Amino acid sequence: MSDADNQGGIRIDTEELVGKLGASLREYAVYTLDPDGVVSSWNTGAEHITGASAAEVVGNNIALFYTEEQIASGKPRQLLDRAVREGSCVDEGWRVRKDGSRFWAHVVTTALWSSEGELRGFARVTRDETDLHFQLERSLQQFRDLFSLAPVGIGVFDSSGHLRDSNVALCELLGHGGEELRGVHAADMVHPNVSDRRRLREVFRAGTPPEREIVQEWPLVRADGRRLVCELHITRSAGPDGEPFWLVAFQDLTERQRVMEEWRYWATHDELTGLPNRAAITQLLGNADTERLAMLYCDITNFRRINESLGLQAGDDLLVEMAKRLRGDLPEGWLAARMAADEYLVVCPDVAEAGGVDEMATLVTDLFNRPVYLRGHPPIQVSVSVGVAVAEGETNPEDLLRSASAAVMDAKSGGRDRISVASTALIDSMDRQLQLESELRAAIEAEELTLHYQPVVDDTGVIVAAEALVRWHHPERGLLSPGSFLPVAARGDMLRSLDHCVLRSAMRDAASWPRRPDGGRVVVAFNLGEFSPADHDFVEVLESALEESGLGWSDIAVELVETSLINLPTKGAETMSELTAKGARFALDDFGTGYSSLARLKEFPIDIIKIDRSFVSEVTTGRSGLSVVKAIADLAEALGCTCTAEGVETREQFEVLRGVGVHTYQGWLFSRPMSCERLCETVRAGGVRLFGG
Repeated sequence: MSDADNQGGIRIDTEELVGKLGASLREYAVYTLDPDGVVSSWNTGAEHITGASAAEVVGNNIALFYTEEQIASGKPRQLLDRAVREGSCVDEGWRVRKDGSRFWAHVVTTALWSSEGELRGFARVTRDETDLHFQLERSLQQFRDLFSLAPVGIGVFDSSGHLRDSNVALCELLGHGGEELRGVHAADMVHPNVSDRRRLREVFRAGTPPEREIVQEWPLVRADGRRLVCELHITRSAGPDGEPFWLVAFQDLTERQRVMEEWRYWATHDELTGLPNRAAITQLLGNADTERLAMLYCDITNFRRINESLGLQAGDDLLVEMAKRLRGDLPEGWLAARMAADEYLVVCPDVAEAGGVDEMATLVTDLFNRPVYLRGHPPIQVSVSVGVAVAEGETNPEDLLRSASAAVMDAKSGGRDRISVASTALIDSMDRQLQLESELRAAIEAEELTLHYQPVVDDTGVIVAAEALVRWHHPERGLLSPGSFLPVAARGDMLRSLDHCVLRSAMRDAASWPRRPDGGRVVVAFNLGEFSPADHDFVEVLESALEESGLGWSDIAVELVETSLINLPTKGAETMSELTAKGARFALDDFGTGYSSLARLKEFPIDIIKIDRSFVSEVTTGRSGLSVVKAIADLAEALGCTCTAEGVETREQFEVLRGVGVHTYQGWLFSRPMSCERLCETVRAGGVRLFGG
């Protein structure tokens, strides 16, 4: 056959093909062995890999290229025997070159048989994979280093789930040494209280590992018996021999779960007292049998005053003490919760067993009414308003709680230590009040309330001041007086917002008032119900309103009721002195009704004392009334204060009051409350005409 065969248009270069084949075979040792392992042929590839020529090798046993350890273990013969049994076999391992150096050999041995079935020898192909082996070793070393240094516990399990290897982190996590863990089944690492350990054995069952990664969470057990919660990241892999194994990473979730449990706990418990909160009540009673259930909503009376007079720490101590009582002294099976700042809920599981509503309510109020002993303070006596709701039929807990809340609002409106039991009529009434409360809140926020002004005059009728009196133009009920909506504001915790609204509106109105004919300005007075000189933002709010209106400090008078001064802390008195120095005036309203002592009164920079109308009405009807008014006027004189009489309605009252030293007057005798426009007209006219003069 010629070197060129043009049939089909293909040219074959025999020499080039042989050259390429020879170069390729140079990378492989191809040789034959007789049945005893003696070399019978040896190609150039074998010479290249081993460094030994055919003349040096043929006729020698192939064991010449094995290590001493391999020869001692009988490995050369074992590979041949294996090839005889299996037809062929593959092996990897170190071999020895002629110069004594080692190389990593990949060896394929095939048994050769005669047609009669007689073993004639072996054909063997060997490849030098030293470089590849070292690359693999480096990769494996990197894996081992990572395996050892990883802060997460890692375990290598065989296909049936028994541990073959573990890193330091896993040993530390489980509290065992590596040898102690070797051979342990994964299921035996699970805490014994977990009944579902069998499922883990199924996951690891021999021969059927899943083909996808698995993430599972299991409670494990340490050597000391302590429980751990771990997230197991499990994946299947295979070794060089093709055998499957499991690689499992153990992530310790114990601390994270503890924190989560703590978060869950505090989401349903009050941080200060440790009692369940409103969310917990909803959960605890979600599926409860409410047929015999009762709820008692308890609100501590005047708790804010305790904070103001004794300090926030004393207030917190009081709340904690009340929680201890409820936790320790309520009958077994009863439940207590803290619903808000000074509000607690008591749940009685069986009203009849408790002796009825009266017995149940008395038991709870007695717990609150016992004296409280706080560090550094004399015993404190508190009172509580209680709203009671008793289940009727299939009442759910939410409705029962709503009824109890409505009942306590009713109890609070009736004074101290009052108990109110929820009824359908009461709930309907509370619904209407809540609607009114919502409307009032919107009116305050939009500053849509109306102010009328009642003049304060001297004995000639000249207007020296005007007291702002708030009114509310309700879209359906018409013009409402303070007596109609102030209780609503109090129940909705809007008194402070109402005070802010009134003082800002009053200052804006006063900025438009004309001066009197004598050149003097009419002072605007406003009464504060909840906003107090002890509040941290008292000066800031007043300064902001003055700046907005353009008025000065000497143009305003702040009226405080006598009862608000009784528990006013030192900070409040300091604030009053600071503002008095700037020109502001403070008036003591309704004097004589708050039982304040003279010593207490002297602590405050009061400029005006206003005699309560109840005393003014009696100055012409008996000696006692006149004596009280004269004593108050004398006290005002002694303190250097202006004395103002409120509620003056008759000329006789005016004449008597003027005769005992009263300086200014306010009442229907001089003027009813009037609009801002009407007040401006009256000021321009020189004041109020006395008795048709």
